[in-house]
Amino acid sequence: MRLIVNIFWICLLLGSSQSFGQRDFMFKSLEDALLANPDSVYRLDLSKTKLTEIPTEIYRFKNLQELNLSKNKLTSLPDDFLFDDLRILDVSRNDFTVFPEVLCQNLALRNLFMGKNKIQYIPDNIGYLQNLIVLDIWFNPLEDLPESLTQLRNLRFLDLSGISFNKTQQKKWTDMLPWVKIEFEAACDCNN
Repeated sequence: MRLIVNIFWICLLLGSSQSFGQRDFMFKSLEDALLANPDSVYRLDLSKTKLTEIPTEIYRFKNLQELNLSKNKLTSLPDDFLFDDLRILDVSRNDFTVFPEVLCQNLALRNLFMGKNKIQYIPDNIGYLQNLIVLDIWFNPLEDLPESLTQLRNLRFLDLSGISFNKTQQKKWTDMLPWVKIEFEAACDCNN
C-alpha cells in the first residue's frame, strides 16, 4: 500500500511540474494545440503555414501569450482578434497594407513584430498599447509616425530599418522618443 501511495505522489509531482513548464512549451501546429487542453496553450507558432486568414480555432486558446504568424499570406486581421494575455505577436513577412487597428485593443502586447509588410501608416490609437516595449516595423513604406507613439512610456526599442526617413524626420523622432533605442536606415536626402 505504501508503494502505491508513493507512486501516486511521484506521479502527482511530475504531473504538476509539467503544468508549470507548459508556459514555456511552443506548439508548432494548430493540430497539436487542438489536441491539448485549450487552457494550457500559451505559445503557438503558425509561421510558414500559408495562412491567408486567421483560423477560428485560435480563439479557443484564452491564455495565449505568444503567437507567431510570420511568413504567411495574411492581409488583415478580423475585428474579433482579441486576446487578454497576448504579449508577443509576430506578423512580420505577410501582406498587410494597412496596420490592423484591432491590435491596438490587445492591451497586454509587449512585443509587436510587423516588419517586411506593406504598411503605409500606423494609426493614432497605437498609443493605447501602454505595455509595448518593442515595436519592430522595419521595411514598410511608412511616410511618418503618429505622435501618439510618445504616449508609449514603456517602449524601449523601435526598429525602422529599411524605411527611408530623411535626417529631419530621424532627428524629430529621436528627440520625441529619447527613452527609445531607434534603429534607422542611413538617412536619405529626400524631401529635405
